[in-house]
Amino acid sequence: MKRRRCLAIAVIWAATLGPAGLAAAERPGWTARGARIELERVISTRHDLATRRDAVIAWLMGKEDEPLFRRPYGVAWDGSDLLVADPAAHRVTRVAGTTIRSSREGAVEDPVGVAVCNAGIFVTDARAGAVAVLNHNLQRTRWLASNLSRPTGIACSGDDIFVVETAAHRVLVMDSRGAVKRIIGGRGEGAGEFNYPTSIAVAGQFLFVGDTLNFRVQRIDLLTGAQVIAFGTNGDAAGNMPRIKGIAVDAQHHIWITDAHLDQIAIYTAEGEFLVAIGRTGFAPGELSFPAGIAFAEDGRIAVADSLNGRVQIFRLLGAGGME
Repeated sequence: MKRRRCLAIAVIWAATLGPAGLAAAERPGWTARGARIELERVISTRHDLATRRDAVIAWLMGKEDEPLFRRPYGVAWDGSDLLVADPAAHRVTRVAGTTIRSSREGAVEDPVGVAVCNAGIFVTDARAGAVAVLNHNLQRTRWLASNLSRPTGIACSGDDIFVVETAAHRVLVMDSRGAVKRIIGGRGEGAGEFNYPTSIAVAGQFLFVGDTLNFRVQRIDLLTGAQVIAFGTNGDAAGNMPRIKGIAVDAQHHIWITDAHLDQIAIYTAEGEFLVAIGRTGFAPGELSFPAGIAFAEDGRIAVADSLNGRVQIFRLLGAGGME
């Protein structure tokens, strides 16, 4: 049996607040078969408190400290910008370097998933049962779909938009006008069936679905619609999947899965072999509390919504070829 590892975190925190109040950290890291995963940045900015001096003055004046994030959930990269869906704050936020921009009130009520696609920024609104289309300035331009049963995860490939309809136990494949081209799944435990799926990723011809209450990830061939592999199990050990909340695939085809019960990020090969789990419950940099959405940038950065800690953590994968 191949050795399985869970690498816990021992971190020395050296936080500073720059002009925009963005936290910077030392770079703790984990090694997995020759690859190194480093914590690069923790984003927990404040809307109106730019420096520590401002924070002290605001505290003395009794001014409420409004967080940038309340319960961040979905994340997506728009070039070098990071988009964050925050259902507790009822908004989508764009972090562009030191510039922060949020969607206007009423654009989305309960945003959960966010994806950057050819036709715009697509956001699942779980409360409204709808998918909103936003422009670059995070203004809603139209609705893609409505009357859905708790839409959550969302991804796109070309002009196809994939929406996880959690309460209907299926994935909808839509075009950019909102027409349903295909329905994948239905409730069950068999191959290609789901039980409250929540997360989704697309890589090449394959669709990866976090089949949350079946405690597994399924890889679906989009050409045939058939399940290629399924992996995962319930439990409390490193790499188990008692509560999948996010899924992403890196350039080397490793599958990264966030689990909100274990407060970890588990990494698997493309064939479902468990490699390593990083993270543990806590508030220190690199520690997690209910991690949810996860997304890769083209430059190798990984954004993770550290939901109950009210922040987003940015990791970087170095030497990824050694993980295979």
